[in-house]
Amino acid sequence: MKKIKLFYNPFSGNKSFKFDLDICIGIFQEAGYEVHPFRTMQPGDIETHVAQMDADYDIVVASGGDGTVNIVLNALMHRGLHIPLGIIPSGTANDFATYLGLKTGNTEDACRVIAQTQPRPIDIGVVNRETYFINVCAGGLLTNVSQTVDKDVKNALGNLSYYLKGMEQIPNFHKIPFRITSTEGVWEEDLYLYMIMNSAGTGGFTRLSPEASVSDGKFEFIGVRAKSILEIPTVFLKMLTGEHIRDEKSILYLRDHSFQIECLDPNFRIMESTVDGEMGPKMPFTVEVLPQAISVFGKFEKEKSVSRETPLNKVLMRAKNERNESKAQKENKAE
Repeated sequence: MKKIKLFYNPFSGNKSFKFDLDICIGIFQEAGYEVHPFRTMQPGDIETHVAQMDADYDIVVASGGDGTVNIVLNALMHRGLHIPLGIIPSGTANDFATYLGLKTGNTEDACRVIAQTQPRPIDIGVVNRETYFINVCAGGLLTNVSQTVDKDVKNALGNLSYYLKGMEQIPNFHKIPFRITSTEGVWEEDLYLYMIMNSAGTGGFTRLSPEASVSDGKFEFIGVRAKSILEIPTVFLKMLTGEHIRDEKSILYLRDHSFQIECLDPNFRIMESTVDGEMGPKMPFTVEVLPQAISVFGKFEKEKSVSRETPLNKVLMRAKNERNESKAQKENKAE
């Protein structure tokens, strides 16, 4: 019989997944899977369990938020297991699951996607060839928000708690000098924060990187340039719609398969990066794409339709249409 290993975090989000556990197991059993659940209780227990578990599972499922998914991913990669990964979004922030078209709290739908569809190979990232991420590696100001928000507040308010905490920090914004090195060149910029994106969104912002694809072998680097504090709300509003990509005065936007990140201010207090919302390595560090390193279940047809509708694509399409119209007019005049 086929086997599923189900890791679930009973403390994620509103802690309601335990009420859906029977539904989850029932769907998998109906599809012919034997389900072996593991309830995480303390830091490090998922890694310990994966290091010792049988390697012949057909699917590994992670139920929780982005942090739980990241822990399971790292445990699998460190052991060299490339078992297809299913995600049940039951945490506060479920950014990567949202990108996959999975709705927070809809356990039945997520389980049916896992049981009834085929997984697709996707890219992941690795920092210093040691720490893996599936969605985002970030640094600078605001990137420690998920670690500083009170758990009870986070569970009560969800992503709103991150926004409120972020707004609380804005008066303390100051420019941070960074050096970003890619295969295309070197940039020394004063930024507030940066994000190296594999998918389109993080922190509840679903269109931070509207052109992102998890299977193109590239990351999108988005750096928020140090501007007047008064301009920050406008930039953040643009980030909600994806229009910030065209704002070159406010945003440094790069695409590549590798980035080296250095902070040029030795007195900057937040040298740590975050990977999928979890604490990551300190700067300086190198981030690389691992193309199609793991297979994941999701509604990938949504990814294609969203990509076609991004603001950047609309601008490119409009420019193409204008060029075609201009060319047609010239040809008509020539006739």
